[in-house]
Amino acid sequence: MRTRSGLLALSIALAALSGCAAPPTLHEPIDVVEPVTGIDEPQPDPAPVVVEPAPESVPAKPSAAVVLTGRNAAYEALADALSALFEPISVYDLSDKSQPPASAFRVINDGDNTAVIAVGLGAAQSAVAMSTQPVIFSYVFNHQEHDLLTDNSRGVEAFAPLDMQLSAWKQAEPTLKSIAILIGPGHAALVAEAQRAAAGQGVRVSVVEAGSDQEALYLFKRVARDIDGLWLLPDNRILSARVLREMIELANRRDVSVLAPSPNMLAIGASISVSPATVDMAERIRDIVEQIQRGQIDAVPPMTPLQGMRVDTRHATRPMTVASNRPEPEE
Repeated sequence: MRTRSGLLALSIALAALSGCAAPPTLHEPIDVVEPVTGIDEPQPDPAPVVVEPAPESVPAKPSAAVVLTGRNAAYEALADALSALFEPISVYDLSDKSQPPASAFRVINDGDNTAVIAVGLGAAQSAVAMSTQPVIFSYVFNHQEHDLLTDNSRGVEAFAPLDMQLSAWKQAEPTLKSIAILIGPGHAALVAEAQRAAAGQGVRVSVVEAGSDQEALYLFKRVARDIDGLWLLPDNRILSARVLREMIELANRRDVSVLAPSPNMLAIGASISVSPATVDMAERIRDIVEQIQRGQIDAVPPMTPLQGMRVDTRHATRPMTVASNRPEPEE
């Protein structure tokens, strides 16, 4: 029995020792996850990125060479008005015998001009023939006869729009009913414009086309008894100084009002004069030069109309400069 009991005790003891010697249980590995932030939390807006606009490139003020046919007061006034609009500007007088036109244009062509501005017929002819730079001519009435319009040249009209002229004349002479317009050949478009202007003012117009100053005087004598107004345009082919004096003297004797293209004619008896406003003409030239500077000479019409006029009468104490209310031409 003892032996059996001893064996049992030994067996229990061994079992206990066996349990103590069992290897320890290993735990499953734990993944360590970094906390995620910002999903539900509002985030501040990023600082705005300010992009400064690139500075606009301002085109350089255009430069120009002004070529005068001579020292006419109107030509010099236009040169003065242009000097305020262009920088730099150089002025050449073709009547200065110390510098022939060919010499002047050698200097001009070597310069860095946006355009050459020719004032008067002689300057326009020389500029179109000799300038390598674009040409704008002014104070030229019969440009068709001299082929002054080319791919590289443009003109500004030498007179205010005819409807503006007639409107000013009617204001000065409200009883005006029947007029004659005296003009040389080659101006069909201008005659049509005069007829439209007269129709708009309720005035009857007779067109007197002459080929010379003597013919102009003869034709005027024939119509003078049937009209109360004579409309003169700056056509020097038919208006010599002698014929002008005779014509205006006859008009005054017959009580015919005379609309002249220059205030100088008031001194010999013209009733009213309508001439270009110098500043307006300079501004029209400036507009053309700026288009040329932008490379848009093809968009410039052959002849640009004026938009203002200067009105003088024999009894006015000072001249009136009248601006047109016409819209600016579209580019």
